[in-house]
Amino acid sequence: MKQLMGWLKVAVAVAVVTAMSGCASGPAFTAVESAPTGQGQVYLYRTWQFQGSAAVLKISQDEVQTDKTLPNASWQRLVVGPGRHTFGLKEYLNSMSCAGAQVDIAAGQTVFLGVDFTFVTTVGTQTYSVCKLTQRDEPSALKDIAGLKRSD
Repeated sequence: MKQLMGWLKVAVAVAVVTAMSGCASGPAFTAVESAPTGQGQVYLYRTWQFQGSAAVLKISQDEVQTDKTLPNASWQRLVVGPGRHTFGLKEYLNSMSCAGAQVDIAAGQTVFLGVDFTFVTTVGTQTYSVCKLTQRDEPSALKDIAGLKRSD
């Protein structure tokens, strides 16, 4: 029993370190910036969730991989030209399926996209997860994004 408790403590410590390793380290969100003249902007954000917590998601815009990532409890701001844009997420190890979002953005407009995670199924010891980007209204997004850190 004593040996089992020792292993349990190690397992808990590993789980905590894994969950925290995906967190962002940039500045905390304080306010929406003004979009540059003639441009729109999108804020992508991910509230802290245990599900998928260690996954660092790569952001794509119009099917082109950006250099931006979205770890757990983080946000990113992308400035875009007016028009229809598609945003996607891809997990580094390709172990997670993420549905993107297509949005129409006007000059001067700000759009918010939040990440939602769901459990799908567990096979053996592997839990397969699905995430998706969902457009949020500004009041809800501002409540969700408050205090999250930008991913640098």
